[in-house]
Amino acid sequence: MTPEIRERWEREIRKQKEPFNKPADLFRRAVSSEDFVDSAILGGVSVADILAGKIAEAQIPHDVINAFHAQFPQHGSSFVDAVNHLAHDPDRLMGLVSGVKGKLFEIDYAAWLNHGHLPAGFTAELAEHANNPGWDIAVRDGHGHIDHLLQLKATDHLDYVREALAAHPDIDVVIPHELYDKIVDQHDLVAHIIDGHEPLQHINGQVADAVGHAEAAGAAEHVPIMGPLIVICLAAALNFQSYRKGRITPAEALRNVGERGALAGFAAGAGWAAVLIAHEPFVGLPVSVVSRLLGGQFLHNRHRRELLEGLIGNAKQSRGALELQVQRPLLEASIR
Repeated sequence: MTPEIRERWEREIRKQKEPFNKPADLFRRAVSSEDFVDSAILGGVSVADILAGKIAEAQIPHDVINAFHAQFPQHGSSFVDAVNHLAHDPDRLMGLVSGVKGKLFEIDYAAWLNHGHLPAGFTAELAEHANNPGWDIAVRDGHGHIDHLLQLKATDHLDYVREALAAHPDIDVVIPHELYDKIVDQHDLVAHIIDGHEPLQHINGQVADAVGHAEAAGAAEHVPIMGPLIVICLAAALNFQSYRKGRITPAEALRNVGERGALAGFAAGAGWAAVLIAHEPFVGLPVSVVSRLLGGQFLHNRHRRELLEGLIGNAKQSRGALELQVQRPLLEASIR
């Protein structure tokens, strides 16, 4: 056995004692172009989701969420779930929106009264039940007795106000500021109408934005598949080209597509889970990208170890064969 061959064997044996499974080894591997491309795709999809307004329910105004639960206590689901459940039923969704708007108007007006717009010792409180007949807010004096009752109508249609007055003529009606301005010269109504001091446009905007965000948040709650699908399609196209040019075998092409697809799915899932936990859409972007890069490094590390084990196996076989060839003349000489 020549010194050169012996040195190569010893070098391979020393490598075998240095497994590539240390955490630090992952960061010492060169990031491949595939890692960068897949990470860029996943990051781009995450950015698109953020720009599209896919936010968590925690970012929807608390006033709207509170109004929803106060108006629909029978709903065991969240506001996002309720909106998305009715997304394909416009009439029922409009009913939910109207209910939330009405309750939000009541909550806001009660808060306005209790912040310095009632006599000393007086308080305003909402009706205990959302569908309380006749009135929505009770104003109590310092002894807890009801001083007067109010019904609120978050509407811009005067007909609804007239109907409310006709049904309960002894209960004043509180209406949005715009509608009050329109009827201020109608003396037959003004005596029983109160300015709600809040524009209906503001209420509509709050609820409309919340519904839009809820629809987007509902879409974001599903495990994202767009990013991994793009990665798989791109990997399949590139590997097919490499196969046609004879650079890789069909088995190698399938393995590469499967591995890249699995890594993309893992990274997208990690980003999605981070968004749900943190209630912050921007968290998902770095988590998915870093997960993809680390996953690529881990996979590269495993391939290197498999290759090294194969080389070591070949070296062992070669050494065994050479040792037999070296020992055989010695054995024949000893027999002689």
